[in-house]
Amino acid sequence: MCNLGVDDLFEAKGRWWCHLIGDDFSPSGLAVRHEFASRLGLSQRAFHNPEGQPRPHYDLTPPYRQRALELGAHPLTRQQLVAYLQLGRERLESGKT
Repeated sequence: MCNLGVDDLFEAKGRWWCHLIGDDFSPSGLAVRHEFASRLGLSQRAFHNPEGQPRPHYDLTPPYRQRALELGAHPLTRQQLVAYLQLGRERLESGKT
């Protein structure tokens, strides 16, 4: 099961942003994230999963953050965001979903 969350807003490139992230980086976990993003009306262009240390996420603006929370995403502190990343990487490395 993939838990989804959004972190606090931060300013970058003259705009406010946050991230939609899950704690499961497996194909099924990514599918959950993509389906949720689709329900939000997000474009696939908002999805990022840089090479190296995986951190698959969607970039959200404030209105999308609010909608994500309304649809059930959990608000995440910076520490919780890091925990989601660590858990997702551990699950991916161990093959557990």
